[in-house]
Amino acid sequence: MGHTVIQVPVPALETVVRPHVLASRPGVKLPDDDVVCAHITLLGPFVDKTDVTAGLVATIRQVFNDVHRFEFELTDFRGFADGLVYLAPEPAEPFKQLTERLVEAFPAWQPYGGQFDEVIPHLSLGTSLPAYEIMALLRKLPVEEVADRVTLTWWGDDEITNLEEFPLLAD
Repeated sequence: MGHTVIQVPVPALETVVRPHVLASRPGVKLPDDDVVCAHITLLGPFVDKTDVTAGLVATIRQVFNDVHRFEFELTDFRGFADGLVYLAPEPAEPFKQLTERLVEAFPAWQPYGGQFDEVIPHLSLGTSLPAYEIMALLRKLPVEEVADRVTLTWWGDDEITNLEEFPLLAD
């Protein structure tokens, strides 16, 4: 089983996140070199891969047609009650605004399946990071990044692939 995610790729942390993704999904294939596993989710879980139509893609494209790229930093480790460790983007507001736009366009699809009352933008790192990885990441912080595109990415049991890409406007 799988689902799509509308996400902002974070290439600067791909070398950190990709090994955890691959370890947690034995046998998964990443056929597309452009797939960036390190990401900040805007809306997910989203539709099944078979439900991605030209109309759906056009609606997503319309959501982002006037959105300009923006800079953000990943500044510190945080954690959720379930033990998930993540990096928080600063500022968080642009991510929240994009999620709100998507929910307005797709009201049947609530962030994180409607499990939480508050949207907290984050880049998931996992639940069991070894101390040496945490120390290595701390030395890299803050990580400066530019949100210059959004992807509709399929996260399946055997494959992770980008289905569509939505470039954000240059200033």
